[in-house]
Amino acid sequence: MTRVAAMCVIALATFASCIAAVAGDSHASAPACSRERSRRARAVLDDYFYPVVDRHAGSFEVPPACPFQRSKDMYLEQEKHKERVRRTQWKSLYSEKVFRTEWHVDKHMDNRHADKIPPGADVCLADYCAVLRCDEHHAHRNPDDPSRSGSRGAPSRSKGGGGGGAGARRARRERCDESKLAGARHFCETLMHACFPSDDDAESDGDRGGGARGHGAAGRLRAYFTRHHCDQLTCDAVAGMFQIMDGHHLNREGRRGAFVFVVVFCVVLAAYYVVAWRHAVGGRARGDLRRATARKGAWVDVDRITRSW
Repeated sequence: MTRVAAMCVIALATFASCIAAVAGDSHASAPACSRERSRRARAVLDDYFYPVVDRHAGSFEVPPACPFQRSKDMYLEQEKHKERVRRTQWKSLYSEKVFRTEWHVDKHMDNRHADKIPPGADVCLADYCAVLRCDEHHAHRNPDDPSRSGSRGAPSRSKGGGGGGAGARRARRERCDESKLAGARHFCETLMHACFPSDDDAESDGDRGGGARGHGAAGRLRAYFTRHHCDQLTCDAVAGMFQIMDGHHLNREGRRGAFVFVVVFCVVLAAYYVVAWRHAVGGRARGDLRRATARKGAWVDVDRITRSW
């Protein structure tokens, strides 16, 4: 009986150790980088970083030392291979499988397609959310999303409410930690020097393949992002930084809408002038025809009178 009890204890201990090992392996294999926060960080870059940098593509190339280089984004390749097929369903373009939520397709990418992450794509964009202000940007772009930062238990922002009014802005300032923002501001300036190196930085990094071209463009880009992003990381300015950035340039949807508006306006204007020109030409032609007819009728009357004599 004692031997049977000992064997049972050993069996239970072995089973428990196996369970612990499996759990430990699954925990170790779980990705440490948050896909959701990486998406939010990528959204900030897509709205405000890449459009500005891409305008200098002919004179400047983002160096490998910059963590915001597209080729270093850990999840970018996998994000390109999934799509929303319905409001609540997502599809993996690798396997053509459909999943109930984006979270499930993300788990599918982790479990089945981890090998699709390109070599060298080792930057977790979620690590830069303190500088990029991912949550503030998500709230700025999705004012009615209940999951936005600081919105739990608060009413949705009304149209034209300016982010909750003066009271809400005052409450955010009171909760703001200036020391944390000072650290984020310093980190932001360090990133700007890495992404847009000066001549001295390029010379010191020349033997390491810095990859920067057009240092004049790099200096202008560093000054722009330092002034309009890094310097805005204060308790007084951080709440409105994205509104200011929106005023500097339109996002991709805005540019597309402006282009369509200009094209439609030009077509309508051209059609108006064509119709006006045809109307004017037709009016002159009708007037000339009436005058010619009147003159011809007069000559016919004179000929008839002379014949009667």
